[in-house]
Amino acid sequence: MKKIFVINPHGGPVIKEDNELGFTEGSFVHALFSLVNLASDHDIRILCPSLPGTRKRYSINHKGIEIVFLGRSRWISEARVGTLSFLRDTFRYIKQEKPDVVMGNSVLGAFLTNFYPRVPLKIGIIHSLYYGSHLNGQSRNTIKVLGMLEKIAIHLTNLDKVVVVNPAVQAVLVKEGFSQDKIVFVGNGVNVEDYLFREDKVPCSLIYIGRLTELKRVSSLVEVVSMAKKRIPGIILHIVGDGPKCKGLSRKIEDLGLSQNVFMHSYPSEREKIQLLSSSALYVSNSIFEGFGIPVVEAMSTGTVPVVSDIESHRFIFQGEDAGCLVTNEEEMVARTIDLLTNETERIRLARNGRRLVEEKWTWAKVGRRYREIVEGQGL
Repeated sequence: MKKIFVINPHGGPVIKEDNELGFTEGSFVHALFSLVNLASDHDIRILCPSLPGTRKRYSINHKGIEIVFLGRSRWISEARVGTLSFLRDTFRYIKQEKPDVVMGNSVLGAFLTNFYPRVPLKIGIIHSLYYGSHLNGQSRNTIKVLGMLEKIAIHLTNLDKVVVVNPAVQAVLVKEGFSQDKIVFVGNGVNVEDYLFREDKVPCSLIYIGRLTELKRVSSLVEVVSMAKKRIPGIILHIVGDGPKCKGLSRKIEDLGLSQNVFMHSYPSEREKIQLLSSSALYVSNSIFEGFGIPVVEAMSTGTVPVVSDIESHRFIFQGEDAGCLVTNEEEMVARTIDLLTNETERIRLARNGRRLVEEKWTWAKVGRRYREIVEGQGL
């Protein structure tokens, strides 16, 4: 049985009661569920930093994959990142366990593979690139700096294979000189067996799932609810996630008098998240930057129709199909939201199209098969 270790520097899950997991980071979700199908014949471990306030060293087995928590993490700009204690403990762990494959999950994870003991196969999983995006002219100095650091890290990283979830990232890497033969597109997905389709929804209900950071623009969703409330007084929005904008968001909800319309959920268990998602009529996101957008396909699987910003990653998810709405500003999001909440026939039509698209394109089973081809194609 070969050992496959995934270095996930952007934080692991929250462990809830009865060892249920609450997921905090899309890159971790990708690593966990895309590799589940390999767990029967490989020893797979995901190495991630603990969340603040938790123990330094512990592990939990989920669906046959060992999740190992090493060191700690903290929020830096748009993401939670492992501290030096995580880097130190991960180095020692890999040196002791001697894996056959090391996967660096994210640009930072891929870069860190340079400093760990040599292994037969090193793979980088690149979800997004700040320096390859335009951010609709709303880039901040911090993001520009992160983009420059990414570019340096990519060119200093020595990998046998690079896995991407979006062809746009692949195009940037090729432009930067990476060999096309080294890059493999795998996509993202959802377990359709867990995210069951449901047409009947809680009336006038919206949901957002993800980090609460500047680029996600979650604050604008509160403004959307405030405007839509004039036409639909009973509208509600569930915000699922955490991040540096959490306190400011809470204040805004209170200031706008929306405490009975907008509800914040930190990190519910996966089961609780699915329940919230499957009962909501629409999924909303006004993010200006996404590597992919796993919650969008999770929403589509449950029949929750996406009304999301018109950015490259969201367009890629829709694949040109009529499975949701792409909007360019808050006013347009308000209009489409009101239209769908007051037109049940149209909402259900889009919901059915979305579920069909997910089954055809976006499942973890398909992603898992691509990873197996990569690993077995290298003779492992």
